[in-house]
Amino acid sequence: MANNYLVYSNARVKSMENTFLSNEKIVRMAYSDTLEEGVKVLLESQYGGAVSADATDYEKLLQAEDKRVSEFILDAMPKNCGMETFLIKNDYHNLKALVKGKYMHADDVEYMLMPKGMLDRDELKEYVYNDNYSSLSKIMQQALTDIDAARANGNTSPRFIDLTLEKACYDEIIAFLKKVKAPAILKYWQTNIDLSNVSTFIRGEKTGNPEALKEGFIKGGLLDISYFLGDVNQVIEKLRYSQYSKVADCLRDGDMVAFERIWDNMLLDIFKEKRSDIFSISPIAGFYVAKKIEIKVVRMICIMLKNDIDKDVIKARLRELYA
Repeated sequence: MANNYLVYSNARVKSMENTFLSNEKIVRMAYSDTLEEGVKVLLESQYGGAVSADATDYEKLLQAEDKRVSEFILDAMPKNCGMETFLIKNDYHNLKALVKGKYMHADDVEYMLMPKGMLDRDELKEYVYNDNYSSLSKIMQQALTDIDAARANGNTSPRFIDLTLEKACYDEIIAFLKKVKAPAILKYWQTNIDLSNVSTFIRGEKTGNPEALKEGFIKGGLLDISYFLGDVNQVIEKLRYSQYSKVADCLRDGDMVAFERIWDNMLLDIFKEKRSDIFSISPIAGFYVAKKIEIKVVRMICIMLKNDIDKDVIKARLRELYA
């Protein structure tokens, strides 16, 4: 029965792949003379479904597309397949926004929220604003309690909120994946954790903040914190002989734009190999990851068009396409 549902879900994914923007459309957007021209490409492609928007409200289109993809995944994914971890990420993003909203006494945080994850957004808001965490997971409860305790002791830093919930998010994801068999999705999150830690280390060293990694280190990857002992050049040299060798050259050259592009491409590559395997979760996961990266790239293009950034700068930030 589970295999039959997986085959059915993967068939549905195939029908959704026509919502990807083609390479020609992405390039056309990137080389548009104005934001209006760029958004016109999205409108012609019915990005976000039937939502209407003008060039000044491109975010409305992107949020609608994000919601459409998340709702599709919620409906299509088999239970305990590992895809739940992507939705857990949405929940923790929403927690960050809601906790900051609570401390700023802001009722309207809708614009900061991502689509529904595993938890209903309105219920999540009620739990946070009423300090009632009992219905949440133990990991979420502990993170929110730690934030409240820090707040009571005078630590109102948004950075502390972000770091605490980010670490809790990955703890929750890895804990979930220990209970299910989803090797490709586990590899995805381990890669994401490791490259997040690499990014934190490099940026901390370059900004003269060597404590950044200690404060922000995320557990659950393949590289433990001892891997980062040494200076920047020593760590980059170690990366050259690891599974992350692709990022070593751009880090040596200080090209963080290329690093982030390769990072996204490496995440996509995890699912590309088995994207046609209808008996695996890879087609569904690959579709979701590719869509999230596409939305990120489209948002970046729109922001750069709005600010009249040089076209070569935009081109350097484009990613490989999954379609």
